[in-house]
Amino acid sequence: MIVELWNTLLDLLPGDWELFKEWPFWRFLLLGLWLSAKIAGFAIVLSLIIGVLMSVARLAPLRPVRWAAATYVETFRATPLLLLMFFVFFGAGRVDASWLLNFPGGSSVVDDVGNLQPMPSAIVALTLYNSAVVAEIMRAGILSISRGIIEAGRALGLTYLQTMWHIAIPMTLRRMAPGIVSQLVTLFKDTSLASTISIEELLRRGRLIYETPRYSNAIEVLTVVALMYFIPCYILSLIAQRLEQSPDDRRGRGLRDRFAFLRGPRDA
Repeated sequence: MIVELWNTLLDLLPGDWELFKEWPFWRFLLLGLWLSAKIAGFAIVLSLIIGVLMSVARLAPLRPVRWAAATYVETFRATPLLLLMFFVFFGAGRVDASWLLNFPGGSSVVDDVGNLQPMPSAIVALTLYNSAVVAEIMRAGILSISRGIIEAGRALGLTYLQTMWHIAIPMTLRRMAPGIVSQLVTLFKDTSLASTISIEELLRRGRLIYETPRYSNAIEVLTVVALMYFIPCYILSLIAQRLEQSPDDRRGRGLRDRFAFLRGPRDA
């Protein structure tokens, strides 16, 4: 019943949607979405960790630490992501990383001769670029915190790192959540560039379908691919909205107060 309803709906749409009546095509694209999600997931975690560390290092009291962090951020932030991906993928071939084969799962990182595999190359490139951008977002958030709050933490006997970890970073993550999540959404969409280094992620699999001589419905395929990119990005946006809300908003009381005018004036 559901299949028949779905096929009828596709028949009502303008264009050629016949191939989307068959499960193998959906499975082919979903596997590409899963690969894109894996690449983005690893890169998001690493970008957040390295970005936070770089933001703290850029504000460190020691000048050499600030210089090293600034060099990292400015170098990778100013490098085009596609160029960075090429550089990591082809440049890693000159570095012998065969020692990684001695560790569990090493064969998924490097090949038999010690060259970096395409998927780890994409993760490294995405991490280098996005961690630099996240570091700048976090640094701006830390600088926006009242100086008195930081000085109060130091007055309590906290070290610089303890002040950053217990006070500055938690406040910054809440304050800069929209900007950080916006960058992570961009990161997820940038996984489409991984197709340039022979990774069959979502967009590449969509191209493989409509480039087949049997099919010529590029618009329909790209529309489905765009929707499959939209869903994870929208979920990330909802997470950002959730992080922005106060505890009262999460319990629903804040939202009721915002729309109290709909109930009209209260009786005296």
